[in-house]
Amino acid sequence: MSLFWEPRWVRKKYLVDGIEVVTCEDEASGLILCPICEKVEEYCPEGKSTSRVRENINTFFTPRDLIYHLKSHKNQRNMKFRLEKFEEVEEEEEEEEE
Repeated sequence: MSLFWEPRWVRKKYLVDGIEVVTCEDEASGLILCPICEKVEEYCPEGKSTSRVRENINTFFTPRDLIYHLKSHKNQRNMKFRLEKFEEVEEEEEEEEE
């Protein structure tokens, strides 16, 4: 019996509410890694599984939780989401027409 977490990261693709995300999932616990906070290539290279562990990584229980977290990244100044920015521009144009 071990007293520490030894993940087995594998690459997975999730589709939630029309948003497709490719990230890593731990086969043992089912935890999902944030692809913006962590480098996916280091944790789960294409076609391989790794057991890399680091302190303070952002993991989530469900794909929906991950999507909520990814939406919070839009508040960072160096990150832009084209889909959300496009919707904002569309709403502004409608208001100007009225």
